[in-house]
Amino acid sequence: MSIRMLIVDDEPVICQGLVQTIPWESLGVQEVDMAFNGKQALEKLAHQPFDLILTDISMPEMDGLALAEHIVHEKPDTKMIIISGFDHFDYARQALRLGIEDYLLKPVDVDELMALVKRVTNKIVAHKERKNSLLQDWMAQQLRHRLFHAPLSERIKEKNEPWTGRFRLLINEVSGYAYLQNTLPSEAFEGVQEEVRHVVEKTCSAYGMEHVSLYGHENELLTLVYSDHSDMLEGDKLREIWEDIMEQSPYPIHAVSSSIGQSLSGCYDHYQEGLVLLDVVRGQGCGLLIESREHERVTVDWKSHSLCLWEALLKGDESQLEACINQTVTKLLDKGQSFSQMVEACQSLEEELKRKLQERFPAKSFDRVALRLQEELDLRKWNTPTVMEQLFLRDLIDLIGELKEDGQNNWMIEKMKRYIHKHYQHDLRAAEVAERHFITPNYFSMLFKKETGQSFSEYVNGLRIQKSVELLLNTSNKVFEIAEYVGYKEYKYFVQVFKKQVGLTPTQYRRMNATQERREKQIES
Repeated sequence: MSIRMLIVDDEPVICQGLVQTIPWESLGVQEVDMAFNGKQALEKLAHQPFDLILTDISMPEMDGLALAEHIVHEKPDTKMIIISGFDHFDYARQALRLGIEDYLLKPVDVDELMALVKRVTNKIVAHKERKNSLLQDWMAQQLRHRLFHAPLSERIKEKNEPWTGRFRLLINEVSGYAYLQNTLPSEAFEGVQEEVRHVVEKTCSAYGMEHVSLYGHENELLTLVYSDHSDMLEGDKLREIWEDIMEQSPYPIHAVSSSIGQSLSGCYDHYQEGLVLLDVVRGQGCGLLIESREHERVTVDWKSHSLCLWEALLKGDESQLEACINQTVTKLLDKGQSFSQMVEACQSLEEELKRKLQERFPAKSFDRVALRLQEELDLRKWNTPTVMEQLFLRDLIDLIGELKEDGQNNWMIEKMKRYIHKHYQHDLRAAEVAERHFITPNYFSMLFKKETGQSFSEYVNGLRIQKSVELLLNTSNKVFEIAEYVGYKEYKYFVQVFKKQVGLTPTQYRRMNATQERREKQIES
């Protein structure tokens, strides 16, 4: 926590000597400034706050006691130490009555001064921490109340507004959040929120930026940054801080900043302003966006965008589909559309393509294809153009699957079966396979049963038992090793499934086939 000190003495040599000869940083003082009388000191205080003032008494224009009296009334949190060449009890008594921390005589004993400053800075830090903790609690409750209608505690209701400075509201999201949710192990994904929050708070603190942060949505970290320093909230300073945050964050993030606010009573308007900016930055990648841009809705030329996609659909060409979708999304964003406008345009385009397919092939049932892009998407999670392109592509591939379906085989199921054969040794779940292929679990289960005649679990167990039979006959591996190899974590369950399908336990099956093999050899000999 940064401590700022002002040394006030009408003798410049004394000021400079104190600044240059004492290792102030070792005492917790990060910044030291000078003034040569009380009037100059007040002028500096008017532009920036100081935590500790070390002042002489006897000075022209305004002496140390007059300065102290002003500080006590106007800046009560500022601590003062008086140094004087006059050993008068009246001076000391008056200083102590004003609440001065201590009174030292010239010539000052450096060790005594350092010990005193260390004691006072410890007191300042403790007071700042208590005050900041109370202020952060007040601000966090006010944010939740004003943005999300959370109730205020009785203590906060009764407390007058403790702060009236300037602030900005920052909102950041992890880019590609839905992708992380679908690919990271659950234990790792559970830590994403706190990892990002830790980086943001740690970096703000390192730059001396006062802040309070909370989650409004699982992928919406709100950080209220506030300061009494006019330059701390400037755009260049915020970008510098955010570049550091992005370098340290283990995940890609994008963020926006509201304009500068003067009172938390208006923070809801700043939040809405930030949400509009978020809709812009989602289409631009990572970084911090401060300036607002208006986005007019443009009329989409369906003919030019759909021709390429229509041709690829009829040909069943996935590569061409992917290239056309990327070209479409890029053009929409280049036209100045926001992220949500781009998504709406792709949804409309997809609906148009499905309608044309149904008209062209009336015997098919394209309505039964569950299109992910048509669902109510949470754009705070599905928040990058790339993931929207993937959803769009999977939907159109599903339409191709319906187009190619011949009653005997389903093109999509074949792809899923290849995936199952590749990953059967892992803890494979139906919902995971459906998610990987961008269809709903219910539709996947229905389609899989229809095309294979088996449920997902029956098919996977059949595949695993088939592989285990090969290993029992062709290797000397122990049965529990084979069970684990083909994907069963529980040995007893493996034996149960094996016996149900084969009619024997794995050990009985291996023994019986080994005996049969010996008999055949005896006959041959």
